[in-house]
Amino acid sequence: MACPPVSVRLLPLVLLLLSACPPKEQERADLCNDRHQALRSPGCQLTLGVPLEDRYLSFENDSDWYSVRIPSDVGPRSVLRVTAVYPVPLTEVNLSVSLLRENGDSLVPRRVDVHGQGQPGPVGFLLPITEPGASLVLRLEDVPSDPSRPGFDTHNPYSLLVEVLDNPDGNEPNDTEATPVPLTGSGDVQAGSVSGYLATDGDVDLFSFDVPAGRIAYVRVTAPSLAPEPPPAWLLSYELLRPDGTTEAGGHVSTHSEAADLATARRVTAAGTWHVRVRGWDGDTSDDLPALGDLRQTYMVDVKVLEEGDPNEGPGGNDELGRAKVVEFTGSPSRTTSFTGRLGSVQDKDWYAVRLSPHTAHSVLHYRLAPLSSGGRFPPLPGLPNRRVRVLTEVSGSTTDCITKAEVCPKGNGHGTDPAVTSLVDGWCSNSTPLCLHSSRDESESFSDLRNLEGVLPVPPHAASVRYSFLIHDEGSHWADDQDYRLEVEWLSDPDETSRSSETEGKTPKVLASDDAGTSFPEPPRGDDYEVRGSISYGLGGLVGNDPAKGQGIRGPADYDAVPSDVDTFAFQLPAGLMEPIDRTWELQWEVADLPDGGMPLGLALDLTFCDAERPESGTGCTRVSTGSTGAPLTLTYRGEPQRAWHSPSDSPGGLQPLYALERAGGVTKVTVQPYACACLEPRFIRGGIVEVSVRAVDRKDYAPADYTLRTAHTDYPKTYSTLDGGTASCPGHVAGGTAMAPACVFTRQP
Repeated sequence: MACPPVSVRLLPLVLLLLSACPPKEQERADLCNDRHQALRSPGCQLTLGVPLEDRYLSFENDSDWYSVRIPSDVGPRSVLRVTAVYPVPLTEVNLSVSLLRENGDSLVPRRVDVHGQGQPGPVGFLLPITEPGASLVLRLEDVPSDPSRPGFDTHNPYSLLVEVLDNPDGNEPNDTEATPVPLTGSGDVQAGSVSGYLATDGDVDLFSFDVPAGRIAYVRVTAPSLAPEPPPAWLLSYELLRPDGTTEAGGHVSTHSEAADLATARRVTAAGTWHVRVRGWDGDTSDDLPALGDLRQTYMVDVKVLEEGDPNEGPGGNDELGRAKVVEFTGSPSRTTSFTGRLGSVQDKDWYAVRLSPHTAHSVLHYRLAPLSSGGRFPPLPGLPNRRVRVLTEVSGSTTDCITKAEVCPKGNGHGTDPAVTSLVDGWCSNSTPLCLHSSRDESESFSDLRNLEGVLPVPPHAASVRYSFLIHDEGSHWADDQDYRLEVEWLSDPDETSRSSETEGKTPKVLASDDAGTSFPEPPRGDDYEVRGSISYGLGGLVGNDPAKGQGIRGPADYDAVPSDVDTFAFQLPAGLMEPIDRTWELQWEVADLPDGGMPLGLALDLTFCDAERPESGTGCTRVSTGSTGAPLTLTYRGEPQRAWHSPSDSPGGLQPLYALERAGGVTKVTVQPYACACLEPRFIRGGIVEVSVRAVDRKDYAPADYTLRTAHTDYPKTYSTLDGGTASCPGHVAGGTAMAPACVFTRQP
């Protein structure tokens, strides 16, 4: 009598109690229970190419045994394929297959489909078979994942198929005896290609080629994706082996579904026969089972043996600082040179240097790395390029001096606060010969169009010759492209910096001129009484609008300069003898000359330092103030978006307006502080008498010198400004009557 139907909720319980109501299939005779029956019983002997179906593992510890005879005409490229599977969505059986010799010895390790709660998958073997007429035995059984719940299945049969096929890999057998890669060509390149399959379990394919010393060995292993078919069970991997059998390079693809593209280029020091070993990598599993074979996945091995294409890589090469190619710059600045090289192999490092003759004035060193179109005898190695440029000088002192003394090795922004910067700079100081890192540029992997492989460094006056060394290499030493590049180096005078350094320490500050007429307000008047001039020559400069992490500007996210920016400082004498109230409006404007091509080289930032006469320090007469009430630096720089002025309450509706106006005309970019900013000179600062204005670059777009003009004046306070609704308002003013009231101007009160 049939069992009654059950609800879905009771299904797991029913599965456990199937023996209470055995199905009809359980009544069949249980055959093929041992090796002897497999070899002697016709019902247990398999026919090649004919699937065996309608067989069950129907009780606990059930096992089924079968035999198969290998044909007498198998050859060196014959493959035995065994496939067993439960072709159903669910079964309790973790099907295992053991492949044995006729005497019962194991031929290969057992394979098991441990599928858990998922769908069962095929399990079996793909093996080279070289024993004509041999009989093999197969044992199928369950390997329970939980020993307390052994699996069996009285409802669902498994299927079993044994086949003898031809291996599609024409190189077999080449697991130990290498297949030579035929190289053809003349001149500086010899090339050849072979294809293959990892067709059988644990298949290893070995290829060989000869390389003379001093050449470059380029190897590339590629394979197409099999999508939409399932990918191989392994990840394609390769190793490049030296003549002594040790590994020079290697790698594997990162995911099963991607097309494979693995490559390296290595400078050969050990002449002889090199090998490429290709195999399937299965994640270094610890079950000691070989990677499964796959008859579908073909791969290609491309080999090139190349003459060294870098003219600097002669005897000894230029891979070390002591073997750098050096150019002498003699006499005065205005000297230019260039070096042409290429990163032709993995771990290639190119060193160059310029030696500057003694010079008593300030100068700068401008460098730029430019990729060229020549070279490239092999495709760039997989991965994004990340070239690096380092500019260094040797330190005569100790490692400690290099790390701790700014006069020995200046330290730029981030040293001591950014672990990456500190490690980079201090690492060079800890070199066997201490080296001071002056400039560092990293090609950004994320922004291929970022033009940051360039810089300008300050060169102080020097009584003896000084050498600047340039290192060009790839980050991580994993990439090369054999493409030529040019390193351009210029030694240029810096007359602006020289003129400033020659000024005496006690030079009289420039008087801040009055503009009581205010006819051009908010612009200060023009003319020498109101203007100072300068030129920004070196350094990365600061950041306001550009974000290197987004590929904006010419500065990379990891770029570093030991002297981050050229800074010009001007001192202005504030007006004296004013009648109370002495608040004054400060008119400010600056302009930067455009580049010859009409582009804008950079913006400017003005860092302010006042003298607070109400808090005199001993011997100075005032306390220097360079931060506002919230602790932020007192810095003025162009921001185009609406902002809140110091006098506008945070809860004031419509309290956001532009603080600056920018205009581009007549070959200059001009920025003017707007009336809404209420830029003013507080009485405590006017009594202090001095304001210092330090000018530096921000959002640099080019490394050409940037000539600028700063205009400034003082006029009456308060001033009116336009409101967003079209009306006018006034900056905060004094209450009428008396002169001892609190000042109206509190410019350092930051919003």
